[in-house]
Amino acid sequence: MDTPDSMAAALIDRILTGAADLTLATLRADGSPHASTVNFAHSGWQLYTAISLDSGKAHDINHDHRVALTVNLPYSDWHDIQGLAIDGEAAFVTDPQELARVAALLRSKLPAFDTIIERPHVLPWPGMLFLRITPHTVSLLDYTRGYGHTERYRIAPEESGGAA
Repeated sequence: MDTPDSMAAALIDRILTGAADLTLATLRADGSPHASTVNFAHSGWQLYTAISLDSGKAHDINHDHRVALTVNLPYSDWHDIQGLAIDGEAAFVTDPQELARVAALLRSKLPAFDTIIERPHVLPWPGMLFLRITPHTVSLLDYTRGYGHTERYRIAPEESGGAA
């Protein structure tokens, strides 16, 4: 499995920039899967979201950091589908500098956070955890190149980095 070339990386970035939400799959303590939709922002290969402190996702990730997710651009016909299926790992963001960067990313992409958070400049946001998702593999779906067209890439640890 190769790493993405510049054209694939540009399309992946366009999908991550253009999509408002992703479907995040975690593993419960009993091993059963749990999927839910969350808003997100990204910086490079790192994806970030805010989740509820006592959510199923938080409990799942505390038990097992492995995650899978899908993200798609809006489309009106299956010929236009462009999306991603990503396997990776999730970690709670705890570093104060990274918390500030993540909050800025989320507020920039999702201004609604300012309306649901009582004090958006106070970090961490009360009742929320910030989550960093580091991809290991990315499947790029691009049906504009034919039905079912998928390319699978490995994201090397030095490419995925750590903090934004």
